[in-house]
Amino acid sequence: MDRPLQDVFKIHCFGCGALNAHGLQIKSRWEGDDMLCIWKPEPYHIGHPGYVYGGTIASVIDCHCIWTALAHYCHETGHALDVGPPPFAFVTGSLKVDYLKPVPIDGEMELRARVLEKGERKTIVRCRVLHSGI
Repeated sequence: MDRPLQDVFKIHCFGCGALNAHGLQIKSRWEGDDMLCIWKPEPYHIGHPGYVYGGTIASVIDCHCIWTALAHYCHETGHALDVGPPPFAFVTGSLKVDYLKPVPIDGEMELRARVLEKGERKTIVRCRVLHSGI
């Protein structure tokens, strides 16, 4: 599917909901084995002068990883999001973010996520955040 998943299955979530005008409006789509999200922070997402607020980064990671788990489920089961939601909700049970360096407020963030492990009730997703390819 070429369209971002959030444009196929529209929800009101703050981070990823296409129906939430005040949200972060992330867009997640497959690129090879990765779920890719390109997101541009607004000036009001600032934390320390010149850098994106860490909590905002965590929110973007959180939602993008949920969509990665959801996309993986749909791929494995053949569930089509354009016909309705999956039979259960995908929510975050645990989120750990290691901030390796600050993310500049200017430019785009690139998030690349993939499923590392899938269990009956839990999916473990790893997400890398890049800025300017670094």
